[in-house]
Amino acid sequence: MTDTEFAIIGCPKCRRMQVASLLHATKTCACGYKIDLSKVKLLRVCGSADEAGELLRSFAAPKNSGFVSASTIGTCSASEFIAEKKND
Repeated sequence: MTDTEFAIIGCPKCRRMQVASLLHATKTCACGYKIDLSKVKLLRVCGSADEAGELLRSFAAPKNSGFVSASTIGTCSASEFIAEKKND
């Protein structure tokens, strides 16, 4: 894992999607819930915060117009992502 990777995650408590740096073990949501990044699904991993933010905003547009399935986003667990990075 490089030092510039960011993931789009969803808060398990309020379901708000947000960008989190993978350098840290936790992320505190705006609702106050402390998210353990090793236990949450990584909806998408990006190389920069700008790229992740842009992608997150693109998710918000369809969300506001109707249902968006997580399967259309492409999910993986944190452990799957780490295992994949070790193989690269």
